Amino acid sequence: MEEKVGFRRGLSAASVLGLYTGFMLAVGTAVTFEKDALIMAAMLWAITIVVSAIFLTPILAKGRKRGRLDSEEEVAAVRAALEPFNEGVGGWRTLSHIRGDGLGVSVSLSDSENPLLIMEKSLQMADSVRVIFRFSKNESSLRDRILSIVEERISRTRIQRRTKTITITTPQILDRGIFITRSMMICPPLMVLGAIGFSSISNGDSILAGIGAIAGLLLGVMVITNKGS
Repeated sequence: MEEKVGFRRGLSAASVLGLYTGFMLAVGTAVTFEKDALIMAAMLWAITIVVSAIFLTPILAKGRKRGRLDSEEEVAAVRAALEPFNEGVGGWRTLSHIRGDGLGVSVSLSDSENPLLIMEKSLQMADSVRVIFRFSKNESSLRDRILSIVEERISRTRIQRRTKTITITTPQILDRGIFITRSMMICPPLMVLGAIGFSSISNGDSILAGIGAIAGLLLGVMVITNKGS
């Protein structure tokens, strides 16, 4: 289901990132410096676009488009894995209790004599499939029990809690392409704010502006690499 990004898409992405990053850096330069600020800003904007296109295109082009299974394929895979837990007529059955649900697979735990076993098996697939556990309005105690177990096994940043559902999202993989894209989208605004904020303290001191930009860059990297708990 994955496809190579390719040179054309890589160049397009690199150009857009350079355009955005260059604009933010140009704004910071125009606001921070007084002498020839507009000329410096325009040159920095143009240089950023060119440098991004030259250096980022090969990196992004080697990446792969992140795809996902078709929803019906995901439902079929979960049904096959949970088929051993089928119960008698009127009990829990994969055909009646497992459905496609938007971008994930809904697993209803109602009517089951072994909800914990079903939950355990479903969690084994949660790294590749978005799993939604469903409960009836009279099963609040079961929901609370399942939630406590899920929170021990799965990072809380991947858990979405609702009154009748518990959703386990797939983990986010921070590969090279994603890291570069997020860095160029998040770091420049923080660098600009840091440079403007620090330079305003001393009426346009360029050294403090540089320190502020570095502080903004470090903050951006911390935000990007933070995986929560």
